Amino acid sequence: MNRYWYIFMSILTAGQVVGQTRPFPQNMNYPYGFKTTVITTEQIENTYSRWKTLFLKSCNGMYRVCGDDESITISEGMGYGMLLTAYFGEKELFDGLLDFYLSKRTSNAYYLMGWRVNCEGIIDPGSATDGDLDVAFALIVAFNQWGGTYLDEAVEILTILEEHYFVSCDGLQTMKPGGQFGGCGLTDISYYTPGYFRVFAKAMGSDFWNIAADDAYIILENGANETTGLVPDWQSADGVPGGDPHSGRTDYYRYDASRVPWRMSWDYLWNGNENARDYCVKISNFANSIGASNIVDGYDLDGTPRGQYNNSAFVGGFAAGAMCNNQEIVDSFASRMIYLDGTGWDNNYFNLCLRCLYMLALTGNFWKPEIEDNTPVEHTMLTPSKTDLMNNYPNPFNPVTSIFYDVPERSEVRITVYNLQGKEVKTILKQRQTPGTYTQFWDGTDSKGREVTGGVYFARIKIGELTQTQKMTLVK
Repeated sequence: MNRYWYIFMSILTAGQVVGQTRPFPQNMNYPYGFKTTVITTEQIENTYSRWKTLFLKSCNGMYRVCGDDESITISEGMGYGMLLTAYFGEKELFDGLLDFYLSKRTSNAYYLMGWRVNCEGIIDPGSATDGDLDVAFALIVAFNQWGGTYLDEAVEILTILEEHYFVSCDGLQTMKPGGQFGGCGLTDISYYTPGYFRVFAKAMGSDFWNIAADDAYIILENGANETTGLVPDWQSADGVPGGDPHSGRTDYYRYDASRVPWRMSWDYLWNGNENARDYCVKISNFANSIGASNIVDGYDLDGTPRGQYNNSAFVGGFAAGAMCNNQEIVDSFASRMIYLDGTGWDNNYFNLCLRCLYMLALTGNFWKPEIEDNTPVEHTMLTPSKTDLMNNYPNPFNPVTSIFYDVPERSEVRITVYNLQGKEVKTILKQRQTPGTYTQFWDGTDSKGREVTGGVYFARIKIGELTQTQKMTLVK
């Protein structure tokens, strides 16, 4: 089946989906490990309701997740928000968040969301990879919930991440923390979620993400203390705390790293991965030796305390790790989560976002989305029988549109944007490409990176000797 026909039919049928397949609460038992019954469904719903009141904001008919400064949104928060609304089954909120994410794509981020934005525009056009990974995974959860084209959106994000956000460091697939910075000398292990990666491998139909999942444990162990399991917020691929050369980034277990036990746990809870289990057992044993009520928000890697606050970001992170360990530790840390509800700093942006996610995890409500082997997805690289330039999507658009085309045989490909007067605005692509199906983007800028005015433009694609033209409308 032609992928465009599948996308077209998905768009037609998306509005016909009634209800959802996995309404909250699921309260399932994971295939491996432990959950808790200490936390009730009502407590989770109350926490989620408070999160929506404090941090979910409307914006021009869309939704965004704000921080403690209500005017600012970062991509990390959008990832958290899309995970929460997908698992709680709130399609209208999820779609509003997705529309906002897509409206803030930038060329600096390789057409993923700009890292720091507000309702009116983009403050920092760079990117933060953890947010994009959470968004991609949330889209796959949404596909499981409601069908439609969410899987295609996920594949588009994952394709960009695979092509631009990983580098090989002595054979290890190492994640850049942003599209324009980091790599072998600077990465953030709290961005790696091997359980996600194995779902991505199935969605993409390739082994890249399985390799990245396996390599994540090597990078993790390179930076982790052998006794405590504590890792630094930032490190090099070979384990130098803070990065190599030292970048001024945090080189001990702080707020970024507090998420690591949670992120690593899924590869055991869903898949039974022994590397995930061994790591989570080690770090949760360290936490248990201190006691849930004595946990603070920062540690040197040897376990020496550097923080002072007992909050959900840290207690909940260790609780998630304990799900790979034993029931007693899980229940002990889950009980402390109940005690912390709404206290001190627990209502700030970071703590409350993670509190919601951790409570879903601890109670069996962060289920693994499934993708059938015969699911037709956008990325399938069947050799096209002819050159095919489809309508750009969206159209009209602001600020970015995607241009789809097929290359039937190895050819020189050139895509150029012209204005209504026939003047060349920008050459988007000029290179030889192998047979396959491709996507390029135009962000409404000219060849010098300046924003163009709204109006009608034309994308002209030349593949070998064949030329086609597509009309596009940029709305300002």
